[in-house]
Amino acid sequence: MSEINMSAIKLTQTVQKGGCAAKLPAGALREVLSGLKQTRPPELVLGHETMDDACLWDLGDGRLLVQTLDFFTPIVDDPFEFGAVAAANAISDVYAMGGKPVTAMTILAFPVSTLPLSVIRQLMDGAMSILNQAGIALAGGHTIDDETLKMGFSVSGFVHKGRQWTNKGARPGDALILTKGLGTGTITAAIKKGVASEAWTRGAITSMTTINDIIDAMAPFTVHAATDITGFGLAGHAVQMAEASGCGFLINPDSLPTLEGALDCLDAGHLTKAHTTNAEYTNSRVAWVLGTEGDAAARWGELRRKLVVDPQTSGGLFLAVPAGEATLALRAIKSAGFASASVIGKVVAADVMPPDKYLVFTR
Repeated sequence: MSEINMSAIKLTQTVQKGGCAAKLPAGALREVLSGLKQTRPPELVLGHETMDDACLWDLGDGRLLVQTLDFFTPIVDDPFEFGAVAAANAISDVYAMGGKPVTAMTILAFPVSTLPLSVIRQLMDGAMSILNQAGIALAGGHTIDDETLKMGFSVSGFVHKGRQWTNKGARPGDALILTKGLGTGTITAAIKKGVASEAWTRGAITSMTTINDIIDAMAPFTVHAATDITGFGLAGHAVQMAEASGCGFLINPDSLPTLEGALDCLDAGHLTKAHTTNAEYTNSRVAWVLGTEGDAAARWGELRRKLVVDPQTSGGLFLAVPAGEATLALRAIKSAGFASASVIGKVVAADVMPPDKYLVFTR
């Protein structure tokens, strides 16, 4: 291979789709997997039935093994930063189950014909900056030569039985907390087009490389249900959690934490295919009660409709906690480093929701 000027390489320009926006559409995935024949041993406490973040396996000693994997194409241009985002995103699924990740194994597809092997070291240095920070041992991995760069991790962790979080269990009266700002999908679309400001880029990367470890902070509190917000957007993951819980969610769009520049990027039309597929997946199960008094109000509503289907990469945790604990729980989460965390809504009984709706956005 001839010498390559690494300063001229922008990883996002080597792929068509980046990050969690490259996920297959949720609706199509659910349909193709329905009726799948599988072995179901009694030790498998939780599989893919509710489209949760990870599986849970009963070890028989008071602990549950938490297993997950995640990989995707570049979402940022710098190899170190891409490695860091890939690692933070993959380990998030264990935190979303209430567990602590302990080992990770690398999944890497690398285009040997177009990138120098030295890029692998930069990718791994970025990943190790996250794994070391989280106290996770890199235990191995697998690499292949492929035309498109893809990176991720298979992650294992543990949670004490009875302390696990799942996306099934939200109860009427619970408060809904979101720990990170929304908007990584549209901002990274702008990065790929070369039109994102440095401040917007830095803000998105900082968010995506912030580790979702709030387990110790939340130890004194009750979590009835949890998930992390990734490729299906807030609306998609909230619908899944509400449906699994047999409840409805009321969310106030005014309260949504939003990354700097996200609404500007949405307003400028920096979208991904996942914005469309996420909207298609959720439209029939989501209602909006906002009012449309005047052009400004209508535009406000339109941008937030796009924001809630924005595909997040390494997004925040979404928690249902008892209303009486919400204020102190939110304070603890903020103290753990999530300054933009907010209570964004509440859980209601299914019978007070509009027919066939799981999610209502209302001011």
